[in-house]
Amino acid sequence: METMINKKWRRDTRPSTAALVAGIGLLTMAVIAALSNFGVINNLIVPADAGATASNLVGSAGLFRLGAVGLIVVAILDVVVAWGLYVAFRTVNPSLSLLGAWLRLAYAAIYAQVIFSLFSALRAAAVDPAQTMFILQSFDQGWQAGLIIFGFHLGIVGLLVWRPGFFSRLVSVLLVIAGAGYVVDGLGTLLSPSYALKLSTFTFVGEVVFIFWLIIHGRKLPEKADSHRQP
Repeated sequence: METMINKKWRRDTRPSTAALVAGIGLLTMAVIAALSNFGVINNLIVPADAGATASNLVGSAGLFRLGAVGLIVVAILDVVVAWGLYVAFRTVNPSLSLLGAWLRLAYAAIYAQVIFSLFSALRAAAVDPAQTMFILQSFDQGWQAGLIIFGFHLGIVGLLVWRPGFFSRLVSVLLVIAGAGYVVDGLGTLLSPSYALKLSTFTFVGEVVFIFWLIIHGRKLPEKADSHRQP
């Protein structure tokens, strides 16, 4: 019975289906992350003003919690996407696909951990604005460290996407560039408090293109491993 179930599961989980799941997951994540991080959390934080930030958090505690919960949902979706990308590309190169999945899972774990610090910042806001700002800065630094790992994940996925055809190869190059942007920004932020280049605000385009590539062209991913293809 167990063997029959495993065979059915392998048969049902096709690369094209996994690619669609990953694409929809990434699209959903993008919307939730934009609303939670940029629409809520960043709007309540006043850089270099601990008092104003603490006051905003106390006055909009429910909204801030909602934003933090939204980021937790994003971290959960990261796990789903890691699975989807692994299944979608394991016929292309199983070892690289597995490495890419593990890197995304590592990023999701770091991301989830630093997200919970937001609730600590909210608790501190009513009693210690300076501590609140310190926790929020730690959240940002932890996220930047995670984004370095995420950047390497994108680079590996970019290699897996490299296939015959102009559009697929364009997506591959854009993903590698997007990954490099996160790595540079993450290292720059951690190594220099004055770092302000923010390459990822421009290089993220590759991620957007990749979402629609997965949804539209993911059905063309090979069902069986091609021993002659090397990403």
